[in-house]
Amino acid sequence: MILEHETWVAVCDGGKFLLLQNRGDTDYLDLHVIAHEKLDIQAGPGRESRGPSPDGTRARVGRAQSQSVEDIAEFRFVHSIADELDGKVQSGSIRKMVLVADPKTLGQLRAHINERTGDAICEEIVGDFAHETVADVEALLNRHASA
Repeated sequence: MILEHETWVAVCDGGKFLLLQNRGDTDYLDLHVIAHEKLDIQAGPGRESRGPSPDGTRARVGRAQSQSVEDIAEFRFVHSIADELDGKVQSGSIRKMVLVADPKTLGQLRAHINERTGDAICEEIVGDFAHETVADVEALLNRHASA
């Protein structure tokens, strides 16, 4: 994979999002952070929600079907990222993008982005790199280029 000048790279998981842009060229990656977001969950781990589930329906009170506050927050976070990417593609800011995400987040993004955003994705890389440095993301992209 060769990353052209001004190609965007979206790196995310259920709690962190980095939007990078290649300001270099096909021979030299020079990724710059354009946006970053981090999910901040105030609730303690393991607490369960009895409110609406991510699909908008009421969750039944029961162990098998309950979802934690963290699960619901992550679901909403990923969908807000998908909406943000859709908006940037719609406005013309993003024309070409590489998407890097863990399998769960990648599946949620695929299900929520619109067709035009899907068409802008030139490469998908499965992996959890949202908490890595920009240099680590560059190294990942270079490894994919040489593979």
